[in-house]
Amino acid sequence: MLSWRITFSQVPGALGIACGLVVAGILAPKDTYFLPNAFFYWVPQLIVLLLLIPLRASAAVVAGVSFALAAYLAAFGAWVFTRQHPDSMAWLGYVFSFPGAALGALSGTLWLRDQPKMVPLAKGCVAAVAVLLWLTLNQALVCITVIYCGGK
Repeated sequence: MLSWRITFSQVPGALGIACGLVVAGILAPKDTYFLPNAFFYWVPQLIVLLLLIPLRASAAVVAGVSFALAAYLAAFGAWVFTRQHPDSMAWLGYVFSFPGAALGALSGTLWLRDQPKMVPLAKGCVAAVAVLLWLTLNQALVCITVIYCGGK
C-alpha cells in the first residue's frame, strides 16, 4: 500500500513544492484557463524535481531546489506582468530556461553527495544557489538568442 506520510525532515521540501504551486496559482488568470495556465507554470518545476528521484536527493536538496524554482517563477511573473506590453510569448523564455534549472539541480545534488557532514540547511542553500546560478546563465543565453528581454 502506498503511504503518503511526511516525516519532519521532509516538511521543508513539501513547503517548497507547495510554494511553487501557490505561485503558479497566483499568476494564473482566474478564468476558464486557470488550470491550464497553472499547470504550464508548475509542470517545468515538477520535471526538474522528478529528475532528483533517481539521484535520491535529500529532503534538504529538494527543499532548496523547490524554493529556488518558486522564487524564479515569482520573479519571472513579476517581470512579465510589470512590462508596459505584457507578451504571452515571453513565457517561452520561462520554459526555455529550465535546462539551466535541471543542470543546477543535478550538479548541486551530485556535488552535495560528497559533503556528508554539511548540515541540511546549508545543503538546501547550496542547492538553491546552484539552481539560481544555472537559471540565470540559461536565462541570459535565452535573452541574447531567441527572446528579446530588454525594456519597453
